[in-house]
Amino acid sequence: MSENFAVHKCHRGRKIGATAAEMPVALWLMLIMAFPLLILATSSLRFALFWNASREAAQRAAQCQTFQDDSAVGQSSVNVADFWAAKAVNAWGGIPLTNPPNVYIVQTNVNSGVRTVFPSRTKLVNVADTENCIYDIQVELNGNIEPFITFPGATMLGNVPGLTGPYPVVVQSQYNCEVPQGLNK
Repeated sequence: MSENFAVHKCHRGRKIGATAAEMPVALWLMLIMAFPLLILATSSLRFALFWNASREAAQRAAQCQTFQDDSAVGQSSVNVADFWAAKAVNAWGGIPLTNPPNVYIVQTNVNSGVRTVFPSRTKLVNVADTENCIYDIQVELNGNIEPFITFPGATMLGNVPGLTGPYPVVVQSQYNCEVPQGLNK
């Protein structure tokens, strides 16, 4: 019985030695695999949060009573979109806005299907034609998604967005206007 134990003990000792010798290589390979996945996961999460900022700003702006000018009832769609976009972006790091949000009125004629997008932050000249048209509020955000870690030493690759610096993104969200009668105010 002691002979079997000795063989088992010797066999076990060689196995531990082999594992200890392979550990640095295994850790290095795990690091090489895990690090790019961490960078990709961080960038994807930041993009999702940036897109959600656009969605939140458009949803809140579509609920306002007026489009451009604040009223006694509340803030305008433009001001609400600015506030909610900034609030959502500032809540998380690494996703700064490069420009103020673009807030558009989108008019769709229900009879012809013709879609008209008015200039950003410009109210309607006349009262909204709710008999023949559907009105939406569209919010567009321009910003940068900063990588988890930048590699400024990779100059041989040139400027690689997402690796050597931030990459620019543009996201849009659109919601149906709940009070189209105030789009000319």
